[in-house]
Order: sequence, then C-alpha cells, then structure tokens
Amino acid sequence: MTVVSTEDGPLGRYQRLFDPGQRLGWLHRDPESLRQPFVEPEPGRETLPAEYHERVEAARLRRKDSLRSALAVGIGVGVVGYLLSLLIGTVAIMASAAVAGLGAARLAFTSWRFSSATRALKAQEAAQEQRFQSAWQSWHQRRQSHESHQQQWIGGLDAWGSLPHGTATRRLDVFGGSQRGREGFLTVFGASTLRERPLIVLDLTQALICRELSVLAEAGGVPVDVQLLPSRMAESGIVSALAPHELVHALVEAMNGGDADSSRAERAVYTRVLTQVCGALGADVSLARLGAGLRVLVGEGDDSKVLSRDERNHIADDLFSDKNKDQIRDSLFRLLSFVEPLAELGTARGDRGPGYLTCVALDLGAGSASTELLADLAVQSVMRRLSSFPEDPPSVVVALGEQGLQRRHLEELAQVCERRGAQLTFLHAHLRHAGEELIGGGTVAFMRLGNHQEATIAADFMGRHHSFVLHTLTDTEGRTVNTSVARTIGSSTSTGTTHSSSVSRGRNWGRSGSTTYQGALNPLSTSNSTNSGRSHSETSGVSTSVTHSTNESMTRTTGESDSTSLATGRQRVYEYALEPTQLQALAEFSLLVVERQPGGAVHVHAGDCNPNIVLLDRVSTQPLPRFDAPPQPYSTASALTAQAPTAPPALQQAPPLAQHPGAYQQPGAHQQPYAPTHQPTPPPPQYVPTHPAAPPPQPYAPGPQQPAWPSQGQQSQPSPTWNPGPPSSPPGQQQGGFR
Repeated sequence: MTVVSTEDGPLGRYQRLFDPGQRLGWLHRDPESLRQPFVEPEPGRETLPAEYHERVEAARLRRKDSLRSALAVGIGVGVVGYLLSLLIGTVAIMASAAVAGLGAARLAFTSWRFSSATRALKAQEAAQEQRFQSAWQSWHQRRQSHESHQQQWIGGLDAWGSLPHGTATRRLDVFGGSQRGREGFLTVFGASTLRERPLIVLDLTQALICRELSVLAEAGGVPVDVQLLPSRMAESGIVSALAPHELVHALVEAMNGGDADSSRAERAVYTRVLTQVCGALGADVSLARLGAGLRVLVGEGDDSKVLSRDERNHIADDLFSDKNKDQIRDSLFRLLSFVEPLAELGTARGDRGPGYLTCVALDLGAGSASTELLADLAVQSVMRRLSSFPEDPPSVVVALGEQGLQRRHLEELAQVCERRGAQLTFLHAHLRHAGEELIGGGTVAFMRLGNHQEATIAADFMGRHHSFVLHTLTDTEGRTVNTSVARTIGSSTSTGTTHSSSVSRGRNWGRSGSTTYQGALNPLSTSNSTNSGRSHSETSGVSTSVTHSTNESMTRTTGESDSTSLATGRQRVYEYALEPTQLQALAEFSLLVVERQPGGAVHVHAGDCNPNIVLLDRVSTQPLPRFDAPPQPYSTASALTAQAPTAPPALQQAPPLAQHPGAYQQPGAHQQPYAPTHQPTPPPPQYVPTHPAAPPPQPYAPGPQQPAWPSQGQQSQPSPTWNPGPPSSPPGQQQGGFR
C-alpha cells in the first residue's frame, strides 16, 4: 500500500521525494496482472431422468391403443347389436352397450394414467428449474462478490514502487544517459539520500545537473551550499578547511596526479617549494598569499598588498639561494601558472561551514586549464574532508563530464570512501577511458548508451547465457502422380484326330404254335410256325478337329499422392543477455541496474528515474512487495469491506531539521508555495521486462543565461545576482520541463 506522506508545504507532492529509503528510481507493475480469476464454473441445467419421459411415452401409447380398440370394438359391437336387435330384441342392445362401456372405461383409465404421468413430468421439470435458478443465483452472487472484492483489492495496490539502493552497497557506477536523464537520477537519488545523511555532489558536467536537486532541497528546508566554479570561486569552500600541509598535498595531486609522465622528483620539488612558502606565510595561508609568495620567488612585482614587507623579504632572500632559484625556475613558473588563477578561491567564504547538501559545480561553458585544476582540486578537497574530519561520513556523488577525470583520482576517492564507510556514486557520461577501466568496482547501472562501442562493452559486462533458439524452419509440399499401362496379346492352335471302329453280329431263332376252337362242326384248329434269322453289321469312322484361339488384354493403372511437412529445428546458442541495440534504444529516464548473483547469474532490474512519477496516483515510495497478499475469500453472508491501507513506518527525524515527516525546515528560512503547473500523463498499463513505460518526457534546453541558485539561508549573504527562494515554476519545468 502507498505510504501516506503529507503534501503540505511548498513542494506539494514533490515532498515525497524525501520520504525515507534510498531509491535509484521507480519500478512499474500493472496491478491488473495480479487479478485472480473466478474459477468456479457456472452451474448448468441438469438432465431429467429418462424414466419420466419413458413413463409418459408408455402412457401415451397405451391411451392410443385403448382409443383405437375402443373405436373398433364400439363400431363392431354397435353393428352386431343392431342386427341382433332385429332378431332377438333389446337384449342384444343391452349386451352391446355393456361391451361398449367396458371399452370406454378402459379408455378413461389409460387417459388418467397419461395425465398423471404428464403432471409428474412437468412437476419434476419445474422443481429442477427452480433448483437451477437457485444455484445460478447463488453462483452469480459469489461471482459478483469475488469481482467486487478483487476490484477493491486491485484498487488498493500501487502501480509504482521504488527501486531501492541496497544498504550494503557502498559504490554505484552509472554509465551513459543524457544530461536530462542524469539530472532526473540525481534528483531522485539525492532527495532520498538527504532523508538519511548529508550529501556532497561534485557536478563536473558543466551542465549544472545538480540545480534541480538544490532547488528542491532548499524549498524543503534543507541547508544548501552551492559553489559555482570558477565564476563564484570566492564563495567556494573547497580549500577553506584545509590545513597548510593538506592544501599543499591537494595542489600537488591536482596538478600532477593524473599525469603518467610526471616524475617523483618533480612532484617532490613542487611539494618542497609549496611547503617552504607556506611555512614563510605562517598561520595565515591562502591561495592569494601563496600566489603572491611564488611571484616573489620568480622575481615579479606584487601589487596585491597581501604580503607584508617582511614576508616578501623573507621569501625572496631566505627561502632559496639564487642558485637553487635558477635550477627550479621552470617549476616555479609552472606552480605560479596553476596557483595564480586561483587567488580568489575562498576569499569571500568567511566562517560559513558546509551545508547538509553541498553542491560543487563547474560553470556552463567553462573549459580552461584552471577549470580542470579546480575539478581535480574539488576531488582532493572531498578526499581530505572524508579522511580528516571526525564527522559522520556523508554520501558522495561525482557527476563526470565529457572529459571525465583521471583514473588515479577516481580510485583514490573510492578507496577513501570505502575506508570511511561513505557511499560513493559515479555518474559517467560515457563508458570509455577511465570509466571502462573502473567498471565492476561496485554495483553497476546503465542508462541509454548511444555509441555502439559503449553499448557493446556494457553488453559484454552483463555477460552471455545459453538458450535454445529457432535455428531452421522447413516447409515442404509435394505431389506425386504415377501412371502405368500394360498390354498382353496371345494366340493358340490345337488339332485333334479320332478313329472309331465297331462290329456287331446277331442271330435270332423263334417257334410258335396256336390251337383255335371254331365251333361244333370244326371244334379244333391247330397251327404251328417256325422262323430263324442272322444279322451282321460293321462300322468304322475317322474324325479330325482343329481349334484356333486368340486373346488380347490391356491394363492401365494411375496413382496420385500429396505430401506436406513442416519441420522446426532449435539450436543451443551462447548470446548476450541484453543486446547492444537494446541499450542504445533505452528511453531517456530508463535505468538498468545489474545485479550479479552467486553462481554467475545476472539479474537486471529495469527502472525509471523520472522525478515527476511522484505526481501520479498509486505511487509508493517503498519497494513493491514481491508477493502481494491474496484477497480474502469471498462470502455471500458477510459484507465486503475495503482493504485498509497499511500504516506508514515511523519517520526518523534527520539530525539537522525535519519540521514534519519527509521535510526539512531551516530556521528562519522563508518558505513560499510550490505548486506544480502540470500533471504528467499516467503510463500505459503494461509492464516491460524489460522496462516500464514512464510519463512522456519533454525536451530540456537550459538557457544561455546563468540560472538562479538557492540562497544559503543565514549562513552567508548572497551576491546581488543570487535569487533566494524556490523558482517560479516546479523543478524541471523551466525551458521545456521534465520529461
């Protein structure tokens, strides 16, 4: 849930940038992605048991049979009864009526059975429909209860949470990004850091990216000390608290610390000369007096009146012999060339101490050799403050410009911060030279890297991993047609001859006798006959048959086949965890924090460092929980209650100030209303794993004139061109505003 933070005061919602907990930016999560669906299925109508329909159908068939039987029997009995009534009278009519009555009774009984079965079916259907409606209404109420509870739960979740800066992280290197993007990061990170500890910002970009943070901090009541170099070097305190020997060491390191060709002897000569001159100046050592002493050594006139006559005579006659002066004349001229332009450094500082927020920034367009010396001197001054002062170690942010700093200076600063337990953050404009050599010394984050070589170096740092990717994709489609023709021709001839022969012989012999009675006169007549015969036959024959046959056949076979195949092949590859082109295409405020886990795995956190995100709704200044608590089970018996927001943790009051939670109040400082003039457009609901969408940015174009800087409260009197109080429009709204 969102930590409640007051919006009273001059900052409005920007006050939440100072809420407890160091943050690098914001993480976006779509609350709708956590919505839990209603998984209970919708109830359906039950199927009525088949026995009810079977009973109705059986009763209907029996009634139909009874009706058909009653009509047939009734007509037949009526006709027969009528015919019999003509013969035997009324007895036949009565018998016919009785038979017809039995048929009607059977029809009435079957009709009653059909009506009873139909009523039972309708009653069962009505009861079943009532049970379905009751179950559906109950399911619908549970669904509405679940959706209502989910809506309330989702509505109470935050869409934006902070990307925390680990408490055990002592060093952070941020590479790349535009000037506006680095300004936004510095504002978000610096404001959250001020809630816990003092902050020192070395803005060496010559673009004044610390301006927005200083304006917000002063409007929130934080003591701010802004030192512009070289235009306001008189008000700077980078050397005001240094002892003479510390000043000598800082000057020598600033002049030669990054020069690989400088010899130890030359550095020793510089140290001896400066130490001797500082010893001659006594307790009152300043760069103006030190430059005047060097001018005396080289024999130049001094009209500054910062040295007394005795001091000039002592330096000219007693420090070095004429022979030694001749030998070190080149070194003296080189020292004078470096120290003389810094004569006004710290002259108007007075007794003003460092602020809770100290910003040392190079002017717009500054690029001389003395300016580079001032940058190196500022780094040396911070190292001396960290190593010599007994105060609690502040957090240090060094925003490097296009040219950067020498590697030796950066490594020395990192060693001092590590020894004192101070947090150190480097903002590298590019990933090259010293930045490329220092990568990996702590936690690493990347912003947009437009140069392809720098993007490749960043991708190599994040490493590669094995994965299976689509290697081949084969799509084959074919058709085969087979046709075969076979023709067969055959002929045959057969000849056959048959011989047959037969001989038959026969002989017959016969005798017959008969007696005939012919009457009285001739009573008896007898006759006898005898015959014999012989037969002989002989047959012979020859038969011949010839058969000739011819046959012809043709066979034609045709076959067609279609084939289609789709094949995919995957191959194990070793490729970038994040491609260089993705680093080149990052949004202006996108931030990728690289976390190396045990075993070599790399986890990349994608965030957004736009300060205007706090103007949106549903923004938490604390990290989003990894797993949100699921909504309470839905219930139709209990009323739904909204999820109560969690109480914010107790805000720890910063030692210097803090009139109300999340705000610093400088005693005596005049506060003016600070109202934002516009609200940023909410981001789209999707979440990029690679990177959440941020409010649409607008170009930032600083004007050519010197911007107004916050006043120093009661610690010092500002110059006439110093405009106290908050700006007329919210931070980042000038010249195009925040993106």
